[in-house]
Amino acid sequence: MTEQTVVPQVSWVRALVAALSAPVVLAAIALVLFATWAADLPDPMAVHFTLGGSADGFASQAAARATVLLGPATAALLVTILVLITRRDLRAARMGVVLASGIGSFLAVLPALLAIPQRGVADASSVTVPGWWIVVGAAIAAVAAVLAHLSMPSPGPALASTAPGVDAARIPLEGGERVAWSGSASMPRWFGVLVGVVPIAVVVALTAVGAGSAILLLVVAAISGAVMALVLAPVRVVVDQRGLSARGVFPVRPVHIPLDEVAEARAVTVKVLNGFGGYGYRVGPRGVGLIARPGPALEVTRGDGSRFTVTVDGADQAAAVLNSLAARGRV
Repeated sequence: MTEQTVVPQVSWVRALVAALSAPVVLAAIALVLFATWAADLPDPMAVHFTLGGSADGFASQAAARATVLLGPATAALLVTILVLITRRDLRAARMGVVLASGIGSFLAVLPALLAIPQRGVADASSVTVPGWWIVVGAAIAAVAAVLAHLSMPSPGPALASTAPGVDAARIPLEGGERVAWSGSASMPRWFGVLVGVVPIAVVVALTAVGAGSAILLLVVAAISGAVMALVLAPVRVVVDQRGLSARGVFPVRPVHIPLDEVAEARAVTVKVLNGFGGYGYRVGPRGVGLIARPGPALEVTRGDGSRFTVTVDGADQAAAVLNSLAARGRV
């Protein structure tokens, strides 16, 4: 392994402030709204709804108001766990902060959104909430996540000063010879179909017993189709004179590691229960990963010691090409 500098880390204070700012502000706004609307809200209030939008769970007005605090509490717990897991690695921790801020913001604003249709209603059991109302909460959470990302410091360049180690896989290259490599990886089709069909089957069963609606079935079918497309979408990897480029559905922009940041590349194996906690664009103790399925993967270590892993068939060939290109011009 080549000698590397220390992986850039984020401070606990910076991570907590970035993750908690939006959930705390939204929770405060929600509490003010609850206090303003107190005389117009029923007691008990509806706090849970069926798939069809009918109220089926109730709690006192004070208890409903207290659920607002789940937002900041969840954000604090999530960011603490994720920053610990990622060992404060700045690149990986940024994703943890974004996730914590988004989920915490959604939980903070949801009780207030559910309270809006209950204003002026004497009996909360008659209240219905349309499914699209949740989309408003998701949109607010997405904005909070973007703001959290912007508030985090950028890792900056991670230039590698030495060539990959002598034990790193390589291919023979002449001085001016050009070479490029490309590959892909995708989840087995049966898995993607399973992910898409199971939610539809559940909603069909609920609709059959009167717990759902035809509109809900159409919504779930559309969401399931989108999820199935995301799961089946392949990850594509290109290695050339510019470095490594890896593209999936998420993130929208491809991950690019310039050649001068590549300290070393190697082929690894990603297991079903992997160090990234699942599939997609993930973070974990092994850094950031674009994980499409279990199996061969290319792991790239940058000059600052941070790592990026992407699943791809022929990972050993990709590592050899990337190491050979990276070694040019270095001692």
